[in-house]
Amino acid sequence: MLSKFTKAFLPTSYTSFAGLNAFNKYSFSTVGKKSDEEPRFLEMVQQYFDLAGSYTNIPQDKLEVYKQCDVVIKMRLPLIRDDGKVEFISAYRAQHKHHKLPVKGGTRYSDHIDLQEVEALSSLMTLKCAVVELPYGGAKGGIKINPRNYSAREIEDLTRRYTLELAKKGFIGAAIDVPGPDMGTGTREMAWMKDTYMVFYGHTDINAVACCTGKPLSQGGIAGRTESTGLGVYYALREFLKDKELLSAHGVNETGYKGKSIIIQGFGNVGYYAAKYMTEDGAKVTGVVEYNGSIYKADGIDPDELLKYRSEKGTIVGFPGAESFKDDAAFYKECDILIPAAVEKSVTKFNADKFKCKIMAEAANGPTTLAGEEILQSKGILILPDILLNAGGVTVSYFEWLKNLDHMRPGRMIKKWEEKSKLNLL
Repeated sequence: MLSKFTKAFLPTSYTSFAGLNAFNKYSFSTVGKKSDEEPRFLEMVQQYFDLAGSYTNIPQDKLEVYKQCDVVIKMRLPLIRDDGKVEFISAYRAQHKHHKLPVKGGTRYSDHIDLQEVEALSSLMTLKCAVVELPYGGAKGGIKINPRNYSAREIEDLTRRYTLELAKKGFIGAAIDVPGPDMGTGTREMAWMKDTYMVFYGHTDINAVACCTGKPLSQGGIAGRTESTGLGVYYALREFLKDKELLSAHGVNETGYKGKSIIIQGFGNVGYYAAKYMTEDGAKVTGVVEYNGSIYKADGIDPDELLKYRSEKGTIVGFPGAESFKDDAAFYKECDILIPAAVEKSVTKFNADKFKCKIMAEAANGPTTLAGEEILQSKGILILPDILLNAGGVTVSYFEWLKNLDHMRPGRMIKKWEEKSKLNLL
């Protein structure tokens, strides 16, 4: 994460595979855990921050201020299920830093989400926005549910109640906090959030439509937002694949995507679009890993065919012509590029030695632990950092936010002038 991005700008001697060994003082916290366990997600992010901070001349007390989350809230949302039973469901929102407003970050629906996770993800958002020079502080939020276990009506009720509670507490608004989609959410949920906010606050906030991003086009969204994160991974990796010296140092002889074998963990929005654009540029996706199984096909998998198959069957397992596994066995097959595009802490000290790739491109947020990274580096695997590679989503969200604040689609004012000027050139 931050350490890897920082090291990219340091002399070669600082980016050696053994570089992390010099920082053993950032050992894993063992409070409340067995010594052989990995740190919790928030601790992992803070360890990376401490490691990156060691490269700077910033005083330790200021680094502590930068590291800690400014505000985090937890709420309990009541839900009447379709069968009449009442549930109280936990929901969260963290605002990491207010040095720039609004803060920006996704809304995750997952039964694994908790206070620590939203704090960790919000801090990564602050760093990510800084890397791509967006005028946002970092934020993150979500509701502790598995969307597969709830009906559309139940999810809508939760989303609208969550939005209302955020608004009552000053945690949503175009100038305050702008949520976006994340794991388990998409354009549907963002449309519900925007509609709820406008119903209650639209008469006093002229920029109410900019309260969230990732909306459908008809609700103030922007073209390209759906595929932006996966497309950003494609573009960022494409630039790295132009560097002959860097590639040769890691055993890759040819530049570009052509002929490269790719394994992707997670075939959601990010994984699908990354696979789609990479295969169109000459790469072949040989493996795909999902939560309920994995598949491998040495001569390549068509992402569109796989998407169609999964929508019909509800799983990627059994895809015609591919070898199927009930576990994540395809994750450890040999390939040129491995793309974790699912959840955090997918690559740890317990499985890092199993990977047989030359490049790991982090499309998920925080997929690699510090100990896992050290093992990968000792094997000569190049790691491309998540806070750069997956920043495409928040970048396009920025343009959607600007479009909403302008109350006009981009380019409309100068469209006729451009047409006339180009005709004059002809």
